[in-house]
Amino acid sequence: MSSMLTVTNGRRFNYPRWLLLLLTLISLHFSVAMADEAGPEQIIQQISERLRTVFNSDPEHFQGDPAQLARLANEVLVPHIDFAKVSSLVLGKYWLQATPDQREAFRKQFQQLLVRTYSTAFSELKSWEIRFLPTRNSSGGSDVAVRTHLLLPQTAPIEVLYQMHLKEGSWMAYDVKIDGISLVTNYRTSFGREVKNIGMDGLIRKITQLNEARMQDQEIKNS
Repeated sequence: MSSMLTVTNGRRFNYPRWLLLLLTLISLHFSVAMADEAGPEQIIQQISERLRTVFNSDPEHFQGDPAQLARLANEVLVPHIDFAKVSSLVLGKYWLQATPDQREAFRKQFQQLLVRTYSTAFSELKSWEIRFLPTRNSSGGSDVAVRTHLLLPQTAPIEVLYQMHLKEGSWMAYDVKIDGISLVTNYRTSFGREVKNIGMDGLIRKITQLNEARMQDQEIKNS
């Protein structure tokens, strides 16, 4: 399963860095009226400031408590990401070939995998700033790429692109790219390899087993 967490050029995700990127995606689930009034960039900045306030006010609150971290990740990330679209993009042609039950089972387990993976890095969050670059809009205005530089202490600016679309009147995220590396593309490569080897049901079972193992580890640590 570790192959699922390796980017296509052989590098591995830096979980704290990727979590910072994903955290800002909570700004993408707002009404069209608010988006028109403030704009996606302003909303991202506002939510980033809220997050900074939360972590600075009680930096030790989430340390050493995986369950609390997972709850925070579910509260912050899940409602504001279009996991159905992310899942379809990640599986590509295999999504079209999957049954409705397989699609729902995959979406559920993949969502849990992402939440548990990135929640482990919450306690490592420090300070950050976001610098916005010109935004790219689709012709219809329903899809937007928010281009930014993520500024971390003692680190060169990191180029980040957030891909968003309007769904049922709300902005929702479906991909994030860091230095040109796409979260969707990374998982599509690794999951595609798994489906070829063990099939769709095999992939779902593998992710489910990983999620269950992590949950058991958490229960043991909390006992």
